[in-house]
Amino acid sequence: MFIQTNPFTYKSAYRYNGMTMFLLSSLVLLSLFTTASAFGSPRNDPLKIANSNKLRPISIPQETPVSRLKVASISQEIYSPPSKLAKLHEFCSDRAPGVALSVALAHLSLSMAKTSMGVHVSPLLWATIFGMTYGNLLHSPEAKKSLAAGVKFSKGRLLRFGIILYGFKITLQQIAGIGIAGLMTDVFMVVSTLALGMNLGTKLLKLDRATSTLISSGAAICGCSAVLATQPVVGGESHEVSAAVGTVVLGGTLSMFLYPLLYKAIPFLANSPKLMGIYTGSTIHEIAGVVAAGNAMGGDIAFTAVVTKLARVLLLAPMLTTLSFLQNRKCLKEGQGRKDCKFTLPWFAFGFVGISALNSFVSFPAAMVKMASKTSAYALVCAMAALGVDSDFKAIRRLGSKPLLLAAMLWVWLAVGGLGVARLFVGA
Repeated sequence: MFIQTNPFTYKSAYRYNGMTMFLLSSLVLLSLFTTASAFGSPRNDPLKIANSNKLRPISIPQETPVSRLKVASISQEIYSPPSKLAKLHEFCSDRAPGVALSVALAHLSLSMAKTSMGVHVSPLLWATIFGMTYGNLLHSPEAKKSLAAGVKFSKGRLLRFGIILYGFKITLQQIAGIGIAGLMTDVFMVVSTLALGMNLGTKLLKLDRATSTLISSGAAICGCSAVLATQPVVGGESHEVSAAVGTVVLGGTLSMFLYPLLYKAIPFLANSPKLMGIYTGSTIHEIAGVVAAGNAMGGDIAFTAVVTKLARVLLLAPMLTTLSFLQNRKCLKEGQGRKDCKFTLPWFAFGFVGISALNSFVSFPAAMVKMASKTSAYALVCAMAALGVDSDFKAIRRLGSKPLLLAAMLWVWLAVGGLGVARLFVGA
């Protein structure tokens, strides 16, 4: 159920006033500066000392009267591998600071997106802004080193986990509701936008392939979520992801306010709610933007637009598989060995499709689906915050205005070309 006054319906689940939560989250974030410094300072961790000493040879003075049995027991104790409990403790302690920071930044972003000032901005963009600010203000090498493992975990494992749970938002029955016209419009717009963006970016603007692909996937599929899902496949750097997210959010926000005006101004759009819904769902970047624009034009348009958008999201798995295949083929063409060129199967994308299929045929409790959707959103915001922490302002500035120019070209194609394509398939 979509709320007219607030397109981001999942945010209403938070109990407290947005500004109060924002202030509380800010205090938590400030305290993490001290925590990061504490974790970054040298510590006498007995487990690490034991692990570092386990391969150190021991010289026993000849005059020391030690029996052979005692020497054997000492050697066994020193050279024995660490226990599973010790490994688990080391795994958690290494990642705890970075994960805690990502969670705090995610909470801060969701709280900010609930305030009157930030309600129309995606939490993923707030996570990017807060993460980049924190990461570029933190100059202590020890603190950055202590956060590295947890930040890597958040932008890797949590990202994939969030994409998989994203499947709970989609069912095949919903996709069938838009008919062949909606499906054909989605497929055509996704393929054409991705191909156009990659070619314009690499050949015309001379951007690197990863940046071009990240911006193109965000415009073609589902905005920030698609950018995050594409990053591990194309091997994009954190600052490239941040730049892509910024351009995608800007384009999606413009469309969110423009489409209701087009609906009132263009007669054939106003006379066909189905055409307007398919056009909106197949061309606006973010799901939240589709919800906001659709509700501004009416309930029928909002329903068609959201279902069309969900069908577009379902194309994420085949898109990532194709990108991985193209990446592998490019690597082989450049003359690198087969050992260096590996076809990376985006297993998390197929997990996303599998959850969608399971959700279509198994009746899960509504509370479980709602919890999974919230967990997915939170995990993606955590991953975006971690990517922001790992980004470098200087590296983003070196990209210049070319990412923004590419995003503008794709936005024009979606707004103008998408209208013609939708009208062609719908026949209105």
